[in-house]
Amino acid sequence: MKHNFRFPEQYQYQSTSVWLEDIGRGIFKLGITDYAQYVLDDIISITFPETGYIIEKDEELASIDSIEDTLVIMSPIGGKITEINEELRQSPELLNESPFEDGWILIIEVSSEDDLDQLYDINEILDQHQEELADGGFVDEEKDFDEDSYEDLEGSTSDSDY
Repeated sequence: MKHNFRFPEQYQYQSTSVWLEDIGRGIFKLGITDYAQYVLDDIISITFPETGYIIEKDEELASIDSIEDTLVIMSPIGGKITEINEELRQSPELLNESPFEDGWILIIEVSSEDDLDQLYDINEILDQHQEELADGGFVDEEKDFDEDSYEDLEGSTSDSDY
């Protein structure tokens, strides 16, 4: 069975697992990628800080548990948590069903623009992680790739930050 991974061009990426969307005025929406939700498989719970929490860059931001494994997300930027996706508390499966839309995790107001220099665009992520992604296909909504040359992912993630 083949799976095509979406990496929308309008997002910035911390890794193949974490995306950020610039929603204006130093505010960023954060979530996990299609690739991360696929590797985790059936997500059963998520732990994240409350609204108003001030987080430092590289501090543990969220923990996502699945039947297979746990993904620990280290904050790609420092700042204030301004909103969390409350729906995930009751329906963590939204991370599997809609990782870029309904399954967003939280919103952060960045405290230092310098943190943004550590984020990657779609081309940088795909270039840096070719081997990791080569086991599965991916779909860039803006570009055409030879998806037939990719096969389904095998294995699972380990307890680590991506």
